[in-house]
Amino acid sequence: MKTIVQILAYFGILAVIYFAILNSHDTVTLQVWGPKVIAGTQEVYHYTKDINIAVYTIGILVIGLAVGVGMFSPFYFAMEEKLKIYKRELERSSVKTDTSSSQVKVLEAKVQVLEKALRDALNR
Repeated sequence: MKTIVQILAYFGILAVIYFAILNSHDTVTLQVWGPKVIAGTQEVYHYTKDINIAVYTIGILVIGLAVGVGMFSPFYFAMEEKLKIYKRELERSSVKTDTSSSQVKVLEAKVQVLEKALRDALNR
């Protein structure tokens, strides 16, 4: 599922870049500031800016990617830290299991030696 989502994201980015390339010769007019009324003539005008649509589209894409990375990087680093802690805990429990199983083997060997010594003592 993760791979499918990543592939779709890459196709989305490529689609935006393709759209920008196709419209590289067009411009878009953006209203940068709200309406302003000229007192003498009572005319309303807006401060506008003509921008190449390819630059606008790529700019919005880069800003969106930066915001996405900025928003989700704390979650990523927190999850990475939790994973490191979990791995350390798993290693500790693995070492404890190995230690306890080796202690059991040593005790079993001691019991066998004691049983043999008891049998030898009883046979004499």
